[in-house]
Amino acid sequence: MEAKQLQTLKQNNALLCQFIVKLSAFYEGFSDKIDSELKVLRGHLSGTPNFSLAAVSIEKLNKSLQHQEITLRKYSVDTVSSLEDAMKQLQKIVFEDTELKGLTTQELIKLNQPVSDIFSIYKLYAKAIALHRIALNKEMVGLEPPETTKTELDGKEGTSPRSIKDDNPHYRSILVELNHLIASYAQKKPNDQQLNDIKQRLDEGMDEDQLLKSCVVILRMIVQDAMSEASLTGKVIQSLHRSLGEVSSDVSNTIQGSQAQFEQRQAGNEQLKRDIIHIEEAVSESSSLEALKEQTQFRVEKLVSTLSEQQSNDQQGQEALMALLSSMQSRIDTLQQQTSVYKKKLAEQAMQSRTDPLTRLPNRQAYNERLEAAFTKFKENGDLLAVAVVDIDHFKSINDRFGHAAGDKTLQVVSKFLKQSLSENDFIARWGGEEFVMLLPQAQMADIDEKLNEVRTKLAAMPFKFKQEKVRITASFGATCFNDNDTTETVFERADEYLYKAKRNGRNLVVTDLSTDL
Repeated sequence: MEAKQLQTLKQNNALLCQFIVKLSAFYEGFSDKIDSELKVLRGHLSGTPNFSLAAVSIEKLNKSLQHQEITLRKYSVDTVSSLEDAMKQLQKIVFEDTELKGLTTQELIKLNQPVSDIFSIYKLYAKAIALHRIALNKEMVGLEPPETTKTELDGKEGTSPRSIKDDNPHYRSILVELNHLIASYAQKKPNDQQLNDIKQRLDEGMDEDQLLKSCVVILRMIVQDAMSEASLTGKVIQSLHRSLGEVSSDVSNTIQGSQAQFEQRQAGNEQLKRDIIHIEEAVSESSSLEALKEQTQFRVEKLVSTLSEQQSNDQQGQEALMALLSSMQSRIDTLQQQTSVYKKKLAEQAMQSRTDPLTRLPNRQAYNERLEAAFTKFKENGDLLAVAVVDIDHFKSINDRFGHAAGDKTLQVVSKFLKQSLSENDFIARWGGEEFVMLLPQAQMADIDEKLNEVRTKLAAMPFKFKQEKVRITASFGATCFNDNDTTETVFERADEYLYKAKRNGRNLVVTDLSTDL
């Protein structure tokens, strides 16, 4: 090897050693055991490198990293999930404080967006702590935070802070509804580039202006669909109107033909009467047999001619009537077919409007309709009725770790399992996101508690595997029965509160009216 090449190799080795030393120092604090070995490695590579000893340290580090259960990515996901739970609890606590609730909602939206690096978590922690401090300080409820809190909320110096009035408390609900609409239209138009772009921006996170523009795009699609449907409905109605007009015309023609045929028959009958009278007159007035014979023959020929003409008219009228009836039958058959197709399409549209496109479960609209009917029955007859709310635990981490396709598949499998676990009289719908709602009629709370715990246990035991990694899926449940003074809103709020109790007490838990120990 030439001296110049040897010198370049030495320089590259020195540069690589310096980089490894700096990189190992950067990640110090990850693990005591790994930190200790990294310190040894830095010693072997600093100054005059000892590559033999460095190779031994690297081998030890490889083994330690292989057995390390937590990665930075998993740590980030779990941490953000814990922060999200804490912010949800805070949101319930500050529910009556509109401004603070708006700030909390804004942070929840940020927590639902992908975290680009581990250092972003510190900013999220700082904001969460600042919001908790505001909530704890009773004198500052509804006011802007002090300077120290503002600094924490800003995240870093030089960034202009968002004022409380700039935060929109409805942002998150609009974001959730937009996600539902995107999912619905994505099923109908999987290759629509505009939809895919909006979906990608939703996954990456968008500000209020982008959200507004996306809502406008979806509204245009809804209007176009409505206009298209109105156009189709108009065409069907026009076709029905035309067919009915043709049938009406045929009926009028049939009536007119029958009237004309009746008049012809009457005229024929009058002619027959006249011919018979003439024969009678000829018989009484004839002076000779020869004259009588001649007159009689003439009148008989007139009779035969009249009868033949009448028979011909009857036959023509009958043929015309049969042709009209056949035409009417054909048009009525066409009309029935068009009506049947339109009726089927209306039924399909009604079903689609009440079905969640991803899980194929009934949607919120279907739930509200079913709830109103069940609540009316409860008020009239006092029948037992309960509501249960179900939420998949740590669902966001599935999307973050394995992608939204895995999240969608999880929703489909879990929803199918939940539906199969219920009895024929029970009802389940997708409420939104990873949340489901159940209507459980004619059942005591003790039986409901037992049933939901059985469902919970079986779900936790189901095998899930994403990207060759086994994943355990669990869910939390909140259930409550209707009381005499309840409304549909108060019952749902109570079930939702029970659900949050299950979340706060470790998840994978059922909380009902019987859970007095929580």
